[in-house]
This record gives sequence, structure tokens and C-alpha cells, in this order.
Amino acid sequence: MVGTTESQPGALIRPVWRRLRFWLAVGLIAVVGGILLALVAPAPGAPLDPSSARKNGSKALAALLAHYGTTVERTTSIQQSHGAVLVAFPNDYSVEQLQELASRASRLILIDPDDDVVQRIAPAINETDVAHSGRVSPQCSWPGAGAAGTVDFPDDATLYDGAGTSCYGGAVLISPRVTVLGSSGLLRNDNLAHDGVAALDINAISDDRATRHIMWLMPGADVRPASGNSIWTLFPSGAYRVFWWTIAVGVLLVLWRGRRLGPVVSEPLPLLVRAAEVVEGHGRLYRRAGARDRAAAALRAATSARLATRYGLPKRSTRADIAAAVATHTNRDAVTVTRLLTDAAPADDSALLRLAAELEELDVAATRPREQRGQRT
Repeated sequence: MVGTTESQPGALIRPVWRRLRFWLAVGLIAVVGGILLALVAPAPGAPLDPSSARKNGSKALAALLAHYGTTVERTTSIQQSHGAVLVAFPNDYSVEQLQELASRASRLILIDPDDDVVQRIAPAINETDVAHSGRVSPQCSWPGAGAAGTVDFPDDATLYDGAGTSCYGGAVLISPRVTVLGSSGLLRNDNLAHDGVAALDINAISDDRATRHIMWLMPGADVRPASGNSIWTLFPSGAYRVFWWTIAVGVLLVLWRGRRLGPVVSEPLPLLVRAAEVVEGHGRLYRRAGARDRAAAALRAATSARLATRYGLPKRSTRADIAAAVATHTNRDAVTVTRLLTDAAPADDSALLRLAAELEELDVAATRPREQRGQRT
């Protein structure tokens, strides 16, 4: 009765745990996945965004331009862009879109465009090479470059030449309607403190303070790259990460559930085998292998199980508990009974036979009625 009372909490908890453990595991995976996604996902704000205060944003440059009298209007619509337009990512648009924008805008500022873009918009300009980053002198007569002086380029800049004024070895090209900056790093918040960068940006973008309003074009829904739209452009930013994370979680769940063993399925034997034959077969196998220790352990385990059942002892009862109960009911010495049920393995076959005989004698003595239990015969 005591054992039954003690096992009731466990018996109540185990079925609930079996039902809930799958959903708890799914919830834990979802929480861990959300934490990892938050760690790897970029912070809000796109690169070169005039409203972004991140390191790769351009909010500081927009504030400097406003301080010197040039307001910045952020837009993601190429159709609504007009006047002086800064295209932060010209390579994201098709050439046809940029040609239409060039025909409508009074002035374009292109940030690190590839050769195909500048060739189609301004045929007299072409890309030549990529320069190393570092301090570069103006090397031109443009007043804006003279005011900015030597510029510490934060990264490798693309070089251009052609019609117009080429400065800093071709990293900046100034023409009446098109201005090309060969390094997107010049516009980043974390690079404005480099020597000459802020002054060069302000002079090049505002056309030496002549332009009072700049449309800052960021890629939006109307982007049509020359290579065609990617499927991910139809989804919010970062959707592909959620998609691949879901696929990974699904694979893990399949592996986890696929390796789980189901319950034991009982099947009828193709023929009947008598218990005596099974015992004899096991005995021969033990004898052939010289496994006296396993044979003795099997005999003791079977005897202990029968004795525990006979005296109504809990399943968790130890051999010492069983020996104490047997000693009480058979008037035997508890130490002797304990040694019989737990002693070391027999040293030879004769000792194994004696152990089997003593265990059988103990089992028979335990089955006698109480009035017949007395001294050992």
C-alpha cells in the first residue's frame, strides 16, 4: 500500500508529460529560432538610407546637407523622382528605368554604378578600373574638390573617365547633368569623419551649394533589375531567412520523430515451444559460453521476483528487503538469505548447481503455510 501511494504522483505526471513533451519541444525550438533570427537579422534601416542612423546609413549626411541649405527628400518611387535625384543603388534598376529617370531629372548623382549603367545614361562616361582605398589628392580643377582637399577613401572606389571633370584619379566625375561617386562608403555615417569625406559629399551632391533640394531614391517596389525580379522581392525583407529556418526546423522534426521507436508489437509464434525446452536451450547456451555469472544472476533474479510477488512487496524493493521478508516468514537468518540472493558469481559448475539447489529450497520453504514454517529440514 505504501509503494502504491508513493507511485501515484509519478503515475499522474507521466501521461501528461508524454502528451505535452512534443509541443514543449516545438515551443522551445520556436523560441530558440526566434532568438537566433533576432541575433542574425539586420537592425532596422537600409544601407545608405538618409533616415537610418545605423553605421551604414546616411542620416548624418542628410543632416549635414540640410545644415548647408540642401534639403533631402527620401523616396522609393522612381516615377515620382524629379529635379536633382541621388540614386543610391543604380545597379538595382533596369537601364530602361534609369534612362527614363535621366530624361525627366535635371541632374543625377549615381553612387558606384556599373559600366552598363553609365554607358546607357551618359555614353561619354565609362568605367575604367578599381582604385585602392586610402588618402587621395583632388588632381583636378573642380572647386568642390579643391575645398574638400585630400580625401581618405574608406573603401575601394570604382574609377571613371570621359566627358566632364575627373577628380581623385577618377573616383569622382563631375559633368553638367550627371555626377558619379565611385564609392558608396563615402555616404555612410561611420565614414563621414574621415578626412575630406563630408566636404566632398556635400559639394558633389549639392553641386557646390547650387542645388537646394535633393530627391534621395532608395530601391522600392518598382525595382526591375535587368536580370529580372527575384521571387524574394515579392516578400518583406528577411522573409527568405524565415523560409530557410522553417525548412531547417522541419528537417530536424522529421529526423527526431523518424528515429523514435514505437511500442513493442506482439506477434504469434509460428510454432509452440515448451517452457522446459526454452530453459534447457538457455542452459546450454550459458554452459557453452561459460557464463556462470549470467546464469546465477538469472536464477537469483527469478527467485527474487517470485518471492517479492508472493509477499506483496513493491517492485522497487531491493534484494535486502526481499531477504528480510523471507527471513521473517521462514525463520531463517536474514544475512544468510541476503548472501544467497546477492553473493558473488559461482566459481565453477558445482557451485552453480549448489546455488540452484539452495534457491529452489528457499523458494519451496517460502511457499509452505505459516504453521509448517519452522526449522529448516
